[in-house]
This record gives sequence, C-alpha cells and structure tokens, in this order.
Amino acid sequence: MRAIALIALLLPLAAVAQVYTWKDATGKIHYSDQPPPDQGTQSRVLPTDSSDAANPAAVKAAADRRLEANKEAKEKQDAAAKAAKDKADNEKRQQDCERARLDLQGLESGQIRFRMGANGEREGLDDSARAAEIANARRVVDATCNPKPQAPSGGAKY
Repeated sequence: MRAIALIALLLPLAAVAQVYTWKDATGKIHYSDQPPPDQGTQSRVLPTDSSDAANPAAVKAAADRRLEANKEAKEKQDAAAKAAKDKADNEKRQQDCERARLDLQGLESGQIRFRMGANGEREGLDDSARAAEIANARRVVDATCNPKPQAPSGGAKY
C-alpha cells in the first residue's frame, strides 16, 4: 500500500519534468534533466501518458496485475517444490520397498539367518523366531510397497 502511495506522489513530478538537449563540440546530441553548464539551453516539456498517470484506477489495476503475477509465480514455485518432494518421497519409498522385499525373500529362502542376542553375540534364528521375522517382514513389505494412501480431498466426515 505504501508503494502505491509513493508512486501516486511521484507521478505528478514526472509530468512536469523538463528535458534539455544540446550538442557538444563533437556534434553529439545530449539529453538531460539538467541544463548544460556552459551553453544556451533549449528545453521542452515531455508529453505524459495521461491515460495511466492521471487515472488512479489504472495505477491500481497495474499494481493488482503485478500482485497477481507474483502470486501465480509463488504458486508455481510451491507446486514445483511439492512435486520435487513427492518425487523424492516416492523414490525413497521404492528403495525401502525393494529392501523389505529382499529381506523377506532371504527369510523365506531358508538360508541361515542371524540376529544379535542380548549379550551382543550372533545367534541363529530357530523356527519360531524365523516365523516371527517373516511375519514382521511381510508387514513391512505391505506397508512400504502398497500405494501411498491419498489424503481425503474434503474435510473429515463423521
């Protein structure tokens, strides 16, 4: 809001600005808002575009368009960041799924598997421990390999 007020205050100053033109010794034409220091001056008043400068509604509309463009750019940036995060989450989920499937496959293959005991030494899995590990591995596979549940689009329904 302050920027709009500042623009509104500065617009009348631009409307009465003078431009000085002169040629230097080499014949080059100069344009300035200050008169040349050592020559006669020729000044002219620049015409203003009164359609935008004098019309506060046009100034407000232009400011609204800029705000809308900034809002759209932010929304696009947020959407791109969300898409990148979703992609990274999906890749991690796929890696976790593959790891869980390989673990389950190793347990179901019947090869000897070990785990760390309470005293920190390796101990082989007996049949009941293997069954428990297989059940746990299947739960992990189901949790990581099934499609991620979608959040409901509406509010919670009771």
